[in-house]
Amino acid sequence: MTVNICGIPYKVICCKDNFDSDTHFGMICYKENEIRINEDMSENQKKETLCHEMVHGMLIHLGFNDLSNNEQFVQALGNAIYQGFEIKESKE
Repeated sequence: MTVNICGIPYKVICCKDNFDSDTHFGMICYKENEIRINEDMSENQKKETLCHEMVHGMLIHLGFNDLSNNEQFVQALGNAIYQGFEIKESKE
């Protein structure tokens, strides 16, 4: 799956990584234009994590670096997006 963040395509990869699943479910890699999501979660948790990581990306690309580092703000906004929109995976 690919998501578009401020005009930049990011590949979404579900993988086993060095995630601490109690506190860290995913990460956005700006250099590689990738969002990595822990594969060991439910589909709903993956989608919520994707929203969270996309918020990080939006804030960085819009120049709000301080807000992007505010995990409480990012989590709240990510949750609001997740609860308000449906993510459907296309078969590309």
